[in-house]
Amino acid sequence: MTFTSNNSSPWTPPESSHPQTGLRVYNSLTKSTVPFVPREGNYVSWYACGPTVYDAAHIGHARNYVTFDTIRRIMEDYFNYDVNLVMNVTDIDDKIIVRARHKHLVNEYKRQVTNLDAKTVQDVEAAFHEFVGAKLGETITNDAGWKLYVAKVGDGKNPEMVAADEKFTLRFEAAQTAFEAIVSARQSLAEGNASKGAAEALVVTSEDVLAPWLDAQFASTVKDHRIFRDLAAYWEKDFFEDLDSMQVRRPNIITRVSEFVPEIIAFVQRIIDNGYAYESEGSVFFDVDAFDGKNGHFYAKLKPTAKGNQALLAEGEGVLSEAKFGKRNEYDFALWKKSKAGEPEWPSPWGIGRPGWHIECSVMASEILGEHIDLHTGGIDLNFPHHDNEVAQSEACFDNHQWVNYFMHAGHLLIEGMKMSKSLKNFITIKDALKLYSVRQLRLLFVLAQWNDSLDFKMQAMPDVIKIENTFDNFFANTSALLRDYREHQYESDGKRRFLAPELELLDELKETKSQVHAALMDSFNTPAAMRALRSIVSRTNVYLQRGRANIDPQILEMVALYVTKIVRAFGLGNDSSPSAIGWGASPNSTIADDEHPADRESVLRPVASVLSDFRDAVRELALSGGDKRALLGLCDKVRDVDLLNLGIILDDHGDGSALIKFGDPEKLRRERAARQAEEDAKLAQKEAAARAAEAKRQERLARGKLSPKDMFRTAEMSAQYAAWDEDGLPTKDQAGEDLPKSKLKKLAKEQSAQAKLHDEYLKSLQA
Repeated sequence: MTFTSNNSSPWTPPESSHPQTGLRVYNSLTKSTVPFVPREGNYVSWYACGPTVYDAAHIGHARNYVTFDTIRRIMEDYFNYDVNLVMNVTDIDDKIIVRARHKHLVNEYKRQVTNLDAKTVQDVEAAFHEFVGAKLGETITNDAGWKLYVAKVGDGKNPEMVAADEKFTLRFEAAQTAFEAIVSARQSLAEGNASKGAAEALVVTSEDVLAPWLDAQFASTVKDHRIFRDLAAYWEKDFFEDLDSMQVRRPNIITRVSEFVPEIIAFVQRIIDNGYAYESEGSVFFDVDAFDGKNGHFYAKLKPTAKGNQALLAEGEGVLSEAKFGKRNEYDFALWKKSKAGEPEWPSPWGIGRPGWHIECSVMASEILGEHIDLHTGGIDLNFPHHDNEVAQSEACFDNHQWVNYFMHAGHLLIEGMKMSKSLKNFITIKDALKLYSVRQLRLLFVLAQWNDSLDFKMQAMPDVIKIENTFDNFFANTSALLRDYREHQYESDGKRRFLAPELELLDELKETKSQVHAALMDSFNTPAAMRALRSIVSRTNVYLQRGRANIDPQILEMVALYVTKIVRAFGLGNDSSPSAIGWGASPNSTIADDEHPADRESVLRPVASVLSDFRDAVRELALSGGDKRALLGLCDKVRDVDLLNLGIILDDHGDGSALIKFGDPEKLRRERAARQAEEDAKLAQKEAAARAAEAKRQERLARGKLSPKDMFRTAEMSAQYAAWDEDGLPTKDQAGEDLPKSKLKKLAKEQSAQAKLHDEYLKSLQA
């Protein structure tokens, strides 16, 4: 059966004689959720678009790769699919070429500069002027011209200018930084400072404007392939280290473009032979008109409305590509690019050149997985032109009509509502994100969002994520401790039934939770719904635990805890561990060994023995010196709240006088203790400030109370207002000798009464 997708291109549901799981996935090819049917039983051929390695991986990459790692784990660990995941590494690309050349040329220039001189300053000035003209569209010939321009554009964040060029602020700031460096260098020369350090400071600070100036002159001199390969290899290593730190499972197979150039050439030749590509001036282009609508083929299946989008097409061709350079149509795209001087090159039937961007994935995926692939994944920004071009050139090569059965695209990640981009330099690296939050917290953030929805990374949202993590932390700690306690203190049966109505009710709720989670995961990996179901059963179990240890059946408790453990680990929120273990799994930094993470006896016991030894010494000293009970309790509290907590051991005091032993991540426990201490310190500081304010107010009252009520209306100021007073010092006549009205007398008496109270307070303070 074939049906037409929402974009009018046909899609044929795969068929298989093997039993299916019933899983349904959102397919970008149909813009709908459809049954997931692997072609070969439970074997899933999966190709994932990997990184272009020229800079550090950011949190947007983490969202993409962690999202699909979560889906992969669910497929492997929950649905039991046999997944073969192939991921490419793009190590030949315009961005890599430009970045490597810039880095090499700046380093060479810096190496040749032995001291700061007028020529070096003039070079940077020339680079600055060219940069401003090329990137900001402004002709600047002197400092005054730049200052006038700055006065016009302000801080470079004018909304209209940014709307016209999203990189405007970035480019303006680079120019301003270089200008300030030039002014500083001139000042250094004027002061006689011509040191190599001053020269290097100028070059390094101005690198963003100096690099393109050097590249325009000396790009053709860069011929060594290692310059490009070394940059790519460095960032590839860094990328996979970041993925490891995020606990992303490595692909089964990693492919690199540089390793598949002969296969790419053969693939391109086959497309030419099939009549869907042409050679022009040493390059080869895919002929969209020859393909689209011919022999049952469709172009731009994923995003047909973008077919003529020149901005997206130009971005897909790369920053080193010229506007037309031999194309028949503006929407044709490069399969093979003629290499210019200063670019890596390989021999081909069409001359010296290098692969286009899109062709690499088609070739590497097909070489490993064949002419038909079950699943292809990547970020939503790749759907056009990259993935649409992949589909077209692959179906042109194999002359088939459905190279990939399922496309899945992860949603955008925004930062506080703003698009994140390496080119805009407004991204948070994975390393920086991990300085703020733990791996689990970041993965939990992604799991709580639907995988193909946009996700806004907001700092104010993270406390809610951490609160959810703490809920599971406490649940795992409590259930593990209670089950351990039951195992250590097992009693013989007394003939009384304990699996009663509350246990049966919780069992029913567990069954319902399993059904809800399964339905959610079957519905295109709906992890937010699955997490809601898990949080609900945790909440219900916590209510059950309030019955107290004597009224809890460990059997149902273990069933719930093991199931919750199974699912959160299937989501990649915990470390792989024994199937019988409850919780996230042992922390990599944990000092406590378990069955899955054995350690030698001394290294495990030494920290605990040290705590016990110090505690014993302190108790003995206290006993010998005649210390009181409060001091002994203080030592006990220190062991509980500091010493054992640092080892990941939690003593949870219960009302029956005994403590429940729990285990946790030491680092997390220390952070939580530090946060609590900071909160207590803040409250104490607030209390002390309030006390100081109250004392200041009291002292002010005492100062006012120093004056006797009999004298308060006889001061120099008051004497000028009145002519007579009674024996208590209360005025009776005004300055003119007239009797004061009753209302005035009443008011003055009230004031005197208030002063009498203040004066009493003052006299009492003298006696204290």
